[in-house]
Amino acid sequence: MYGWDTLVLLKHYLESGLSKTAIARQLGVSRGAIYHWIHTGQLDRELSGVSGARHAAARPTKLDRYHALIQERLATFPALSAVRVLEECRAAGYTGGYSQLKTYVARIRPRPAPEPVVRFETAPGQQAQFDFAEMRFPWGKRFALLVVLGYSRVLHVEFVARQTALTVMLGLERAFAAFGGVPHEILFDQMKSVIVEDHRPTGGRLLENPEFLRFAAHWGFRIRACRTAPRRRVR
Repeated sequence: MYGWDTLVLLKHYLESGLSKTAIARQLGVSRGAIYHWIHTGQLDRELSGVSGARHAAARPTKLDRYHALIQERLATFPALSAVRVLEECRAAGYTGGYSQLKTYVARIRPRPAPEPVVRFETAPGQQAQFDFAEMRFPWGKRFALLVVLGYSRVLHVEFVARQTALTVMLGLERAFAAFGGVPHEILFDQMKSVIVEDHRPTGGRLLENPEFLRFAAHWGFRIRACRTAPRRRVR
């Protein structure tokens, strides 16, 4: 069972365009688990606070008496299409529609076991990752400030109104207090409050925000930044 914090990170990584393989490595789960959360709608249900227990009791349908038949056919032939299942149910007397049958087939179809988890490991205390995730609430937009330890995956989350350098520094100080220590290095995205310019793709160096560089020196951690893709020349 994975917690709400994991799903917040998953939603953020998906919206950032990160591949599912990279997301699985970051979260320490299998790609199968990522696909399962997405295709079964668990991600949207958990983040909206809606649970299955709160759904109204389902009303009887014409499909109910054919559940056993569908389950037996899918257990024998897991890849059997919903159209073929419909044909077999029609032959057995089913007079209902295709849509509800298709939904039921998708819900109960046997799925392969998730792939073995291969974690992206860092040594204890070596690295933390910092990022912001944009969240929309009924009362307005906020940003989830996320700091996750690379080894233990312990996550510090707080909600802030802005993404300034001061917000980053104060958030990190609270994270250090919550973690009980400071990692050797922190990995950042290309946020202007930390990274002014990144000339590494063209053979140059990383230019950090001077104020944030002093903050890092004070706390004794090294700034690391995700690399930006080199720009392609348009002819």
